[in-house]
Amino acid sequence: MISQTGLEGGGLYEVSRALRQDHRLYVDLLPDLTGEEVARRFARPRGKTSLSNHLRKTLKLDPAKLALALEYARPLPLEPMALAQRLKHLAIRYDGLHPLDQAISVAGGVAFEALTPELMLKDIPGVFCAGEMLDWEAPTGGYLINGCLATGRWAGRAAAAYVPETA
Repeated sequence: MISQTGLEGGGLYEVSRALRQDHRLYVDLLPDLTGEEVARRFARPRGKTSLSNHLRKTLKLDPAKLALALEYARPLPLEPMALAQRLKHLAIRYDGLHPLDQAISVAGGVAFEALTPELMLKDIPGVFCAGEMLDWEAPTGGYLINGCLATGRWAGRAAAAYVPETA
């Protein structure tokens, strides 16, 4: 999803850890066309048409793809094959995360290695973790409440059955 502050949504959740670790994100704005076809279409005479209208018309770019091209492909190469390569392998700049007070979900939390299979902290017996306390990198794809309820039930049942060791 394209918002006023950048890209967001389920598709990015899967790659957010890699982005935070300085990996680059590339998108293919025209996955159904070969680079040669993109170059051939873009090479059509432009006349007095603006560059953005020429891109929109010749490559059939929808408003979202056109906005991405104009934002991330600049300066736009005018040589058809160079433009095709840029649009087929568009580098999306990562400027960092939103401030915490704007977050929908956050990364981090209690590592699974610190927990027992019952979701109890290994170092603090009797303390159980669930939901967004867990460092799970949003694997839920928008179903966070389901993950929170499921792990809450899991940890809750374990907590109810927990019997502390006596010294």
